[in-house]
Amino acid sequence: MKTSLRELQRSFQNRVLRHRRGIESQLSDAQDEDFEPRLDAYVGGYRTRLIEALAGSFPVLKAALGDDEFEYEMRRYIESTDSRHFSIRNYGATLGESLQDRLSPSGRILRELAEWEWRLAEVFDAADDAPLDVQELAAVAPVLWPGLAFSLRACVRCFDSRTNAVQFWRGANGLCDMPDELTVSPPSRWLIWRRGITTLFRSLGPLESELLEQLRAGANFGFLCERMALHVGDADAPQRTASLLRGWLAEEIILGFVLPPAAE
Repeated sequence: MKTSLRELQRSFQNRVLRHRRGIESQLSDAQDEDFEPRLDAYVGGYRTRLIEALAGSFPVLKAALGDDEFEYEMRRYIESTDSRHFSIRNYGATLGESLQDRLSPSGRILRELAEWEWRLAEVFDAADDAPLDVQELAAVAPVLWPGLAFSLRACVRCFDSRTNAVQFWRGANGLCDMPDELTVSPPSRWLIWRRGITTLFRSLGPLESELLEQLRAGANFGFLCERMALHVGDADAPQRTASLLRGWLAEEIILGFVLPPAAE
């Protein structure tokens, strides 16, 4: 009985992904002396290419683990996690979870390092969009400002940390002194975004972090002022909130604004 192309593809996939035999009977040259080496070249090459892609996505994680342990952990990850995307760049999103499950107690810290590097890559690959021009806001009548709502650009991310993974990454890239080791640290939050093709990040204080999350959720300027007033008082709240907004505009993280319904 003639083997269909679909059956042949499925058998080949099973051999590459699962090391399952069965394709031999479907190929005419299976008895050749070099058949197994040629087939194994595909089996091994698939994993080698995935390891190379993971090394490109997680360079500091690789340095933290060392070449040999990194390759060992990546091979374990590959055997348990199929690549399900057309682009190899998208492979590795759950690597941090895998490391935490396997490498307790250091897994939590390594997971954060992996997730930080993955978040940076997400920001770099995010869809292109144009930041809001401050001149567009200048044309909005003052009476409408309390009802203004804002949206963030596609590249904007926040990252919560309970380790020194970010400092370790910064040290590995020459941005600060290198910590002696990866370790638990006080909680912190980081803002990550892209300006042009440059990925930027900075730490966020609790108040700014709260207001940024409110803005992301659709809160208008008036509500942001109310939240600010709980911390600085009613008199200073509008000015402090406007100053925060100016900073976000200068950093180019704001995508646009929506007028209150009555003004549309």
